Amino acid sequence: MAKILIVDDEEMDRVVESSILEGAGHELMFAPHGETALRLFKSQLVDLVITDLAMPELNGLRLIQELRRLDPAVRIIAISGVSAHQLERAAALGAARTLQKPVAPEDLLKAVDEAMTKVIFKGDRWQL
Repeated sequence: MAKILIVDDEEMDRVVESSILEGAGHELMFAPHGETALRLFKSQLVDLVITDLAMPELNGLRLIQELRRLDPAVRIIAISGVSAHQLERAAALGAARTLQKPVAPEDLLKAVDEAMTKVIFKGDRWQL
């Protein structure tokens, strides 16, 4: 299973996503905002980042840009309850999947499975 970093300033959203993903056997880490997420990403091996877009300090769109700068092959799922336009921007910046809040458990699990099996270019080769 995947090691997933969940980034969301709303504790209840982290709890809900946690219960869904832990039940599927994933290992989870949590960050309440983008700055903490970047520190964790730099210090831990992470298979997938799930980030909210509307957060204080370092919002999700900026986080996606920073994560891509650190690792162009990072897998990211963007979640927002704000607007479809923000989700479109997240996809343009490199989010593998985008989801509108509230997220149905089956949609989150499907997005994780798809993001983890998506073929990506890393270095000089394609890989899963």
